[in-house]
Formats: sequence, C-alpha cells, structure tokens
Amino acid sequence: MAKGSFGYIKKMRRVMFLHTLILFLIAFLIFFVGKYRYSDYATMFSITAIVVCIPASMRCVSFIMFMIHKGGDGSFFESCRQINDEHFFYDSVITTTGESFDVYAFFISPESVVGFCPDPKKDISKLEKHLREMFARNDLKSVGIKIFKEEDRFLKRSSELAGRITDIYNTDSIRSLISNLSL
Repeated sequence: MAKGSFGYIKKMRRVMFLHTLILFLIAFLIFFVGKYRYSDYATMFSITAIVVCIPASMRCVSFIMFMIHKGGDGSFFESCRQINDEHFFYDSVITTTGESFDVYAFFISPESVVGFCPDPKKDISKLEKHLREMFARNDLKSVGIKIFKEEDRFLKRSSELAGRITDIYNTDSIRSLISNLSL
C-alpha cells in the first residue's frame, strides 16, 4: 500500500509488526542454534544474532511509531471520496521539531494545500509554519497552506478547491513533498 492511501497507517502497523517478529525470531534462532549445535563457535553465532537485532530493532521503532498514530475512519474517507479522491493524500503523520501531527487528509491543488488535523491539543499553527518552511525550501512558496481542526470546514474548503480545478494540473511535486515529510 502506497503512502497517501487511505488505511496506510493501519496497514503499516501490521507490516511492521510482522517484520519485527520475523527478524527477532531469526536472531533468536541463530543465537540458540549456535549455542546448542556449535558450542565451539557460539561466539560467532552470538555476534551474528546481535547484528540481526539491529534491523529488527529499527523495525520495532517503526512499529511503535505506527501504533502511536491513527488514521481517519471510513466515514471520513467516504466524505473525501465524494469530493475528488485523486487530489487527496490520506493518513499522514508530519513530524516537526519536538511534535508530531496526525493529519487525516490533505487536499492538494496546484495553488493550495489544506489539511485536516482533528487533535484539539495540537497547535496547528506550528504545523502550518513547518509546512510553509518545507514548501519554501522546495521552491513551492506560492502554494497556500491551511490546516483545519474541524472536519466540516476541511471538507467545505476541499470542495471549493475541487470546484476550481478545471484542468488536470501537475501536483506531483506537492504530493511528493508531502510524502517525503510523512511517516
């Protein structure tokens, strides 16, 4: 499943869990086979098992990150889909300095990007500032950025922007940037 697809976070939880489990099982298998079968060479097997634990630990951290965050629900997805599904980027986690934001969806148009981050505890002005800085660094200064906490305001603004799109514009650079900024 590609980044930006609905259900990406939930899917990645399962994938990262399986990767973590398999890699740790391989490490333990190497370690115990080395201890049991080749007692003279157990040190080499122990070192190999430790080396296998490095990617397993990295996958475990990814699994924990995906467990912390959640994506949008099915009814929200259906509401977005009715507007114009091809311009949405779903289930995104944007990390700024010291804080991460669950953005359930971005609507991407050539001149604007609007997002939906429903967490009432988060200061979305920090997210908007971070995104503006990242867009400016990537020569996308002219793109307007607005993040909403209310679902109905987000959907209304997305619908307005979708109504303005008459031609198929190239928004690949914006989509690619958001993908790179996302977990």
